[in-house]
Amino acid sequence: MPESQTPFHPGKILHEQFLIPKSITINQFSDQTGIPTHHINDFIIGKRAVSKKTADILAKHLNTNSEYWLNLQSAYDIHIARKLLKGIIPDDDAIEKVMINNPHDKLIKIVFSDRNEAVEFFKQNMPPDLVSQIDWDTLELEGSQYIDEELKDSESDLLYSVYFKNSKDRCFLYLLFEHQSTPDKWLRYRIIRYKTRVWDDSFKKYKDQEKLIPILSMVFYIGSNSWNFSPEFSDLICETPVNSKYIPKFEHLLWDFSGESIEFKGAIKAKIAHLLIQSHFHGKFKNIFHLLLDYFVQIKETMGINYVKVFFIYMATTQQHEDVKHFLNVIRKEKQQKGGERMIRILDELRLEGRLEGRLEGELKGQIAIIENMLTAQLDWQSIHKLTGIDSQQFKDMKTKLQQFQINPVIADQASSDSYESSKTVSYS
Repeated sequence: MPESQTPFHPGKILHEQFLIPKSITINQFSDQTGIPTHHINDFIIGKRAVSKKTADILAKHLNTNSEYWLNLQSAYDIHIARKLLKGIIPDDDAIEKVMINNPHDKLIKIVFSDRNEAVEFFKQNMPPDLVSQIDWDTLELEGSQYIDEELKDSESDLLYSVYFKNSKDRCFLYLLFEHQSTPDKWLRYRIIRYKTRVWDDSFKKYKDQEKLIPILSMVFYIGSNSWNFSPEFSDLICETPVNSKYIPKFEHLLWDFSGESIEFKGAIKAKIAHLLIQSHFHGKFKNIFHLLLDYFVQIKETMGINYVKVFFIYMATTQQHEDVKHFLNVIRKEKQQKGGERMIRILDELRLEGRLEGRLEGELKGQIAIIENMLTAQLDWQSIHKLTGIDSQQFKDMKTKLQQFQINPVIADQASSDSYESSKTVSYS
């Protein structure tokens, strides 16, 4: 995105386009609105986000509307997420290009990079006594990729920072997604390594810190089998005469969402992501058709990432193709009652723009050809991985996926083009 089009933080817009031109001081604006002065200061310097409550107050006092401020915040958040999660959310929003490899990882990061989704998930799942002490308008995405390289197919992570209410103290919220079929008792050991990497990075970013910032590690697990290991690290240590005070003790929070009967607590996009990943592991995609339709209708049409498109692409790359075709038939039959006409339009865009019609397959073929040429030139896998980011196991998975690729007929044969509007680009978030 050109620099001139880079979204500004809404606090900068408030200061430069409203307060300064009207010669309104921060103290005066605080008196008018009831927003604390330190909150306005933090908002102006980009340390505080626009909540729905704040957007309503700004709209009332500045002759604007709430959506104006919320859209500014959303655009800014997406801009930051694209920078921090480079390669996950491309600038041209061609999500299908990046979801060929590790689609679980991509889906999770795209959904939970949404501030509202992350905040709602934390509020509903973290201990209530801790939730009540956190100033959620200060939640900030810090980054990702603290996991071990060889585990990136089965783990995903996101790091956030947040301040406590009426305090200059903050903590890190480290969210680790385990999307493998069975639980792993050594996860607790890996978390120690991941925490040290987070701290190493924090010293680079916050050079003035005098103590370590606390890290609350949280594990979000979706797999075929329930999690059956303790979250306490010291349980990994063998029986020993060594005094327990010399042995590290810490727990991670654990949310086991592998069971089909477990209620998932979160906002709508996180609920859809959970359903889709869970159905992939349990092979029960057909069982969630109507629930998915109910959820899809609740995704609001806004500027930004087209989440309905993201979910369709994820389905096409992870579910059985006959099941996907069946789901698309359900959408067509119930589009009037379930708002399916919007989804049909997106399917038509994917098909008529040629994005899914052969492109995914073509991209995959191109990647495989490049690696095969490297192998022919006798490059070792360490060199290939350094150049392409793909290891030998991923290469095998890519070749397997290429053999199964049926996305073109799944989408092209089932999507109706009656309602397609070639001039309109639709985003849902």
